[in-house]
Amino acid sequence: MSDNASPSMDKAITAGLSEVTLARTLELYDAHRASGSERILNFRGDLAERYNYDKIKPLMTRAREHGNVVYIEAVSHKTGETGHYQILANQWKLLEVLARLD
Repeated sequence: MSDNASPSMDKAITAGLSEVTLARTLELYDAHRASGSERILNFRGDLAERYNYDKIKPLMTRAREHGNVVYIEAVSHKTGETGHYQILANQWKLLEVLARLD
């Protein structure tokens, strides 16, 4: 899927998101991207089972936003498929995956 395509927001988690979570997530993701880190991101603990404990590897493209939802393009560790994933910076300044959007 191309980074220019906008995924559907039907699967996005929006409860508890605000301008503060948006700014914090974008800032943390930009720092992660600038570092050139090959870090793998995990789904948030309460959601991991729903996604079969998959992990994703960000493609290091810029994060996009839709309202207060931040999403990135990444590759699934389990399937190797590229897709859009919603991310969020948690209270410990760690990036977590909330949903696969497509």
